[in-house]
Amino acid sequence: MILKEMPSYQVLTEKAKRYPNLDVLITEAYLHVLRTGTILHHNVERKLAKLGLSYGRFLVLSLLSKEDGPVPVCKLAELAGVTTPTVSAVLSGLVRDGLVRRVEDQADRRVVRIELLPSAQKILDDVLPLLIENHNNVMGDFSKDELKTLVSLLSRVRLDTNYLEACEQ
Repeated sequence: MILKEMPSYQVLTEKAKRYPNLDVLITEAYLHVLRTGTILHHNVERKLAKLGLSYGRFLVLSLLSKEDGPVPVCKLAELAGVTTPTVSAVLSGLVRDGLVRRVEDQADRRVVRIELLPSAQKILDDVLPLLIENHNNVMGDFSKDELKTLVSLLSRVRLDTNYLEACEQ
């Protein structure tokens, strides 16, 4: 889902009367970040779908391409931020399609590692330039200083969120 229309300042001000801890500016900024991230994610999903890839498959292939050698399924799930069963479901399709293969760990037979095959690297080599072009089209109108400021601000948001999630566990 995408938040199509941002609530007006007046609507947020009215909500703040009902919920005294609602800071209108913080809420407005949060909703803009949320909406922007969702739109960017959907944009990439649509681009990948046109190329015959789901976002999940692309993410798993990208993560594997960054590693030196086969990666344990549990580590891959952690890197993707999903559960092991979720990543296993994606891997089944990738194995079936000849893009990755399962490798038994010689030291511990219970551990299954996943290896990226050359056919998957070829797909990444074809797809990544198109995604980079998309990134450039979306972000290209910003100056270097604006991009640095944006990265800095969003990094602070992300770090604070990671901290809050760690505290809740």
